[in-house]
Amino acid sequence: MTNCYFPILVQTNYNHYYLLYHSQRTIHMKRGHLITGIVSFFLCAMLVQGAAAGIVERSIEPAEPTTSRVVLTLPAETVAGIVEVLPPGTEVSEVSLPPDQYRVEGTTLFLAVIGEREVSYLMHGPPDSAGAIRGTWTDYLSGEEGTVGVHGDGMQGAEVPPAVPLTAVTPKAGPPLPLLLAMAGVAFVGAARCRLRGREGQ
Repeated sequence: MTNCYFPILVQTNYNHYYLLYHSQRTIHMKRGHLITGIVSFFLCAMLVQGAAAGIVERSIEPAEPTTSRVVLTLPAETVAGIVEVLPPGTEVSEVSLPPDQYRVEGTTLFLAVIGEREVSYLMHGPPDSAGAIRGTWTDYLSGEEGTVGVHGDGMQGAEVPPAVPLTAVTPKAGPPLPLLLAMAGVAFVGAARCRLRGREGQ
């Protein structure tokens, strides 16, 4: 009677270990895909942050004795808020943004940048007032905040109100290139190992 059940017992144990082996293999493969996906996600997030982080620069071009053209240059695909504070006795006109993307309150200019690489406006006032412009910017994609770059020596201007409450005035540096390359290598190696194990299991 024992001999009759022995083949059944062997077959049952074989099926059990076969299912256990392939279950563990499937879990291991899924875990590998999950790890690869997580690494790839953080890699892409850091790449986006590094690309978005940048400095807004201001250049001033004299147009007339009492008029200057102010040009703000931004990185590509920037979504940011900029506040420009002009010195007393000056006026702003001909802002290059659509009317719903800027607002003028006295000598303060509020700008909403949505992908523009360049924003310009005219400032009317004394010739020596152009260097006294002060500005801040906030990149809403990366969270970076900082001060608009000033060219040349100018007078101290008024205190600049931030586009949003500033937590840091120095832009945070993006991730170093070696770290990005290392994480990219880990992601690609993990994906290749998962594909290889999947082929071996078929």
